[in-house]
Amino acid sequence: MATTTDETKKITLRTADNQQFEVDEAIAMEFVTVKTFFDENPDAAQEPMPLPNVSAKCLSSIIEYCKERRSAKDDAGTFSDEFAKAMDSESLKEMILAANYLNIKDLLEMLNQAVADRIKNKSVEYVRRFFGIESDYSPEEEAKLRAENAWAFDGVDPDDDDF
Repeated sequence: MATTTDETKKITLRTADNQQFEVDEAIAMEFVTVKTFFDENPDAAQEPMPLPNVSAKCLSSIIEYCKERRSAKDDAGTFSDEFAKAMDSESLKEMILAANYLNIKDLLEMLNQAVADRIKNKSVEYVRRFFGIESDYSPEEEAKLRAENAWAFDGVDPDDDDF
């Protein structure tokens, strides 16, 4: 639902967990999915736009990110770094899915870089746990591969558990 006040036009977004957010139109239009929806359905502004793939927690963080990025143009990089560092790994992965669904390119790129930074120079086991991947190899096959490629495991950082 879009409403007009003396200051700014608002758009109402409804999350997957049925929470409604009134968002400044300028912020909502940064979400390409929302912008496309309203471009294709100009009369849809009377009802809240459903976001079936976005939780209230994620949308709240995304709105905060977009507002802060707009106001901190000179220091946007520092804000983005701190924004990603404050998230645990599960929240980070959920935010990536939401940013991808909403098609917010700069947020998605920043979050993907944060994941790359978190798994950089980590062990195979850490990366598997991070992404929830089970090994395709038997213990014997994995031991053989590790022995044949021992150089690849030199200097790996110790794993931290933030799962």
